[in-house]
Amino acid sequence: MKTRYLLNRLALIAALSFAATPVRAEPLSVGLVIPQSGQFALLGQHVREAFQIWDQSNPGIYADIVEGDDGCTAQSGADAAVAMAEAGVDIVVGFLCTESLAAALPLLTEESIPVMTLTVRADIVGEEANRLGWKFYRLAPRSGAEAEIAADAIFRLWADKSFALIEDGAISGRELVEAIRVKLEDRGLKPTFVDNFRPGQDTQPSLVRRLRSAGITHVFVGGERSDMAVIAKEADYQKLPLKFMGGDALHAPQGENPLPDGTIAVLSDGAIPGPDAETARSVFEDHGLIAEGLRIPAYAAAEILGAVATRQGHSNGSVEDLLRQSTFSTALGTVTFTDQGERREPGFVLAILRDGEFTRMSIADAAQLRQESQ
Repeated sequence: MKTRYLLNRLALIAALSFAATPVRAEPLSVGLVIPQSGQFALLGQHVREAFQIWDQSNPGIYADIVEGDDGCTAQSGADAAVAMAEAGVDIVVGFLCTESLAAALPLLTEESIPVMTLTVRADIVGEEANRLGWKFYRLAPRSGAEAEIAADAIFRLWADKSFALIEDGAISGRELVEAIRVKLEDRGLKPTFVDNFRPGQDTQPSLVRRLRSAGITHVFVGGERSDMAVIAKEADYQKLPLKFMGGDALHAPQGENPLPDGTIAVLSDGAIPGPDAETARSVFEDHGLIAEGLRIPAYAAAEILGAVATRQGHSNGSVEDLLRQSTFSTALGTVTFTDQGERREPGFVLAILRDGEFTRMSIADAAQLRQESQ
């Protein structure tokens, strides 16, 4: 009896000791395929800095970080995929361009290496990945989500207004406005006026006259920030009071003509980080960097992969299992992925221009706009 008691005590002590031992992360080998030169090299630098800074603050989580070059061509994508496979990485982050991403995905899928893009928004990439079984994860927002958020904002804020949908004739502007129109009409709301305009002009007198004739008070512009500013300037000149809304193209430097205060924009959450990004902002500031460009989205990706590595330490799940089944708290806010690798959250937020700067629209801002509409 004493022997059995002693053995039971020893087993209990061993079990408690094991339970008290902190769970260690399963070190993750991360590949970064980013532009090393050319016009997108700065964005590549942002991704590199974010991962290096996170890695320094969280030693032992990543086994290593292996870099490859994204030249934004199909050939560079294929070459980078081969290099990542030879390096034996567990997951690749990057491929900032559609061409390189599309070329790399089938090759890396064959090697069972998932890919997470920070920038590619085209819905077709996700559709093809789902159809062909590619190991694809999108932290960037889907293009279609921009129209969904814009249509919802118009429905909630402008439903009782005489509003126009206008676009600049470019593929992006035309597709955005058409998607918004369809989504609104599915909800029983039709725009008062739909039109297009010639971009890059110094003035837009005929467009503004057409808006006046249609009795328009609110305008969604599918086009560049500079074109919206010209339209707003012309409307002011013709003494036509208009309220404006636009898409993510408004996330651009202010040009010669400012946008009017109160302009609403549908912006990517990475372009206008919220309170969840404060820790990341502080970390970047400690390194003398501003949280701009791709730094916040890349930092969020580093946080996600860090959580995956940690959870692998006490789970038999693969990297993909953990990506699909987990909820991640990141600098972009809560992030979850569908079984198809798409981010469940829209990835776009409403912003409003105050004193020349876009800030996330608050509940109070939305309430004020609704009150102004009554």
